[in-house]
Amino acid sequence: MWGMACFEGLSAEQQKQVVEEGYLDFGYTPMGECPRPAQIEVTTIWDKFPGPRFYCRGCAIKYLMEVK
Repeated sequence: MWGMACFEGLSAEQQKQVVEEGYLDFGYTPMGECPRPAQIEVTTIWDKFPGPRFYCRGCAIKYLMEVK
């Protein structure tokens, strides 16, 4: 594990920063729904910034099942 929050554990603003800027500021506090730590890296062709998002296993599976 990377010691990072699951992407779904981030607030909408934090998710937007990750997708558009590719990072979060050091010392951020996860403000989203998922309390589990990140375990899987996901990068999509739709990301504005060519960097990964990190999910727990459950949220990664859910996200990938919804990708069309």
